[in-house]
Amino acid sequence: MRVAPSTPVTCFVCGSTFTVHNKVDLDGGRRTVLQEPSACPFCDAPLRTIPKLDVGVAKSLLLTEAGAPEEKKAYGTVERFLERFTRTEAEVDTLLTLARELDLGAWEEANLARLQRSKDAGLKTETKFVAKLRKEAEDGGLFERLQRAAAPVKDAHRALWSRHMAVFQQRKQS
Repeated sequence: MRVAPSTPVTCFVCGSTFTVHNKVDLDGGRRTVLQEPSACPFCDAPLRTIPKLDVGVAKSLLLTEAGAPEEKKAYGTVERFLERFTRTEAEVDTLLTLARELDLGAWEEANLARLQRSKDAGLKTETKFVAKLRKEAEDGGLFERLQRAAAPVKDAHRALWSRHMAVFQQRKQS
């Protein structure tokens, strides 16, 4: 067994900072990373890391909504995508804002320019779905659907936050 570097973590629920020790277990040729503790010691919120929410993540969200095959296979639904890439209501709102502010016309034009230089099949498929997204955004339905899909995810994040903040407050009083 090898030990990976310890990492300071700030809990996304209670804001407490603690150290997570990562242990790499090499059992039978399989590599498994075990995190200790596996939850916040102050509120019991699970450890959840997400990538930085940026334009790339917003593009993947939109392609998932459009039904692009690669994203559909990887993430399934918009709800599952949001569950995987966000931990709080604010992060859901941030991702939806990034998606709304994306210039779909410029994205489509950039892809078309790249297709002039390279006949990449994946890029061709993506461009087809970006054109579909642009039309749906112009009609106004795209962002309504994203908001509807986000509502239950935000409710789940709110419930998780409330539950773990209650634990935090109880432990703080003890």
